[in-house]
Amino acid sequence: MAWHRYPSVVKPTPMILIGLRAAGKTTLGRELAHGLQVEFQDLDDLALDQSGAGSVEEVFAQAGEPAWRHAERQAFALWQASSSGVLACGGGAPCVPEIRTSMQNSRVCVVYLHAGVDALVARRARQDRDRPPLFGASGLREEVARAYAERHSVFSDLADHTVEVDGQEAQDSLAALMKIYKAECLERPPAP
Repeated sequence: MAWHRYPSVVKPTPMILIGLRAAGKTTLGRELAHGLQVEFQDLDDLALDQSGAGSVEEVFAQAGEPAWRHAERQAFALWQASSSGVLACGGGAPCVPEIRTSMQNSRVCVVYLHAGVDALVARRARQDRDRPPLFGASGLREEVARAYAERHSVFSDLADHTVEVDGQEAQDSLAALMKIYKAECLERPPAP
């Protein structure tokens, strides 16, 4: 039998969701993966497994941000070795040089979930009162504004696509992600 006549099954290109904390990476990523029947992983969860800690807060309190970034690097490398489906990337992970370089040099589709400072502050005020503040910020608005100022251009440069989630219904954001996944991840030709 001439097996070479039959096209091989091409593994879909993995999709990585990036964005600031509370942009919806985990929620939308989980829903997208469920709808597509592909694997979903959250880099924060993978990094927690690497660190052995019970929470991001615990890592920051006991060992500081450098220890967390180290765990993220290890977790991303492990994910990349068997990457598939959808990955929700931690808010600061794309700013880690090794992770950013890996994303740029890999066969992945990176999507930036963009929301403005006001929308992110409102979401964060409702969601994560226990997360450690970054940048030595004195308040939530200052932290979000500083994170946005530091990371927005990195995310924009790294992303293959940007989905505006500010003021958009979740189902509209999900539909946009589904369209991108079908066009980029299922139909993208394999890398040479």
